[in-house]
Amino acid sequence: MNCFFCKGNMEEDHTTHVSDLGHCVVIIKNVPCLKCEQCGEVSYTGAVIRQMEVIVEATRTVMTEIAVVNYSNDVA
Repeated sequence: MNCFFCKGNMEEDHTTHVSDLGHCVVIIKNVPCLKCEQCGEVSYTGAVIRQMEVIVEATRTVMTEIAVVNYSNDVA
C-alpha cells in the first residue's frame, strides 16, 4: 500500500493515539497501524478504528482528566 500524501511505502507498525474529549484526554498506546516509512503518516484499518472507539467510550464514563490505555484486541 502507498501513502495517500507522499506515495511512500506503508509498513505495519504500532503508534500512540490521543483522543481529546474536552473534559479528559485518552491516550491509547501500542495501536497497530500502517505507517509511511517516508513521511510518517499513519493509517488505521476499520477494525482498529472500531476497537479504539470502544476503548474511548469505555473510558469516557469513568474519566476525570487523563487515561493511558494499552491497545488490546481483548478490551472489547
